[in-house]
Amino acid sequence: MENPATQAAPVQVDLKETSAWRNAWTKFPFLAFCWASVAIAGIIEGVIYYLVHPRLLQIHPWLDSTVGIVFLLFYGILVGGLLLITITSLTGIDLLYPHGRRSITVRLLFPIAIVIGQLFRVNRNRLRTSFVKVNNSLTIAQSHRIKGDRILVLLPHCLQIDICNRKITNDINNCLRCGKCAVGGLVELGDKYGLHIEVVNGGTLARRRVSTFKPNGIIAVACERDLTLGIQDVHPVPVYGVINDRPNGPCLNTCVDMTLVEEAVRFFRKKTDQ
Repeated sequence: MENPATQAAPVQVDLKETSAWRNAWTKFPFLAFCWASVAIAGIIEGVIYYLVHPRLLQIHPWLDSTVGIVFLLFYGILVGGLLLITITSLTGIDLLYPHGRRSITVRLLFPIAIVIGQLFRVNRNRLRTSFVKVNNSLTIAQSHRIKGDRILVLLPHCLQIDICNRKITNDINNCLRCGKCAVGGLVELGDKYGLHIEVVNGGTLARRRVSTFKPNGIIAVACERDLTLGIQDVHPVPVYGVINDRPNGPCLNTCVDMTLVEEAVRFFRKKTDQ
């Protein structure tokens, strides 16, 4: 029988380090396909310039040089922007610039990344989930630039149980807090932290609520598709996205992990307390 004293000691696992690596891996699909999109954009630019180059020289050498410089500048903006996004997302160091402007890089590359993902048979929702993870990491990295005094919480109408006849899209306080769906718990969370909560049934209403309230930050609960579209629509307002659970299928009696929502609330509220 082996002496217990000689038995190998259990391997100590650094849970924080493991969690960090796992979190970085969930961001990989979006970042990887974005870099693939940059490569494809570069090839397309090169082919276009190759085709028009002889004609431009015939017109005037100066025109040919100008077009070449414009192409190089455009490609440099894409590469530089994605590089800053990648470093900020993985390290948490805020390198994003310019501040408060729409992200040209993400708006141009994300549709291409989706198409490439489909060609490689990558689940579209997996890629969207990766996008939300990257977005959340960018929001956290910009924490020193976020004021937490006007936080808007956007909830999808599908969180309300389908047999409930209470109208909560006009006022969430119409909820009876019966406990049959997640809405009651979210109302209590709003009371606890003093949040402005809106229940919306589509992107148009959500954009209207954002335009009216003019928040400094948004906590959005939705499916992968709606979160992806919504985050891009309201940019540059920082958004912390929480993906809902759909045990009954899409848009029907959905659920949400309250721990994740409260984690997002504490992130924004922490900025107010500082």
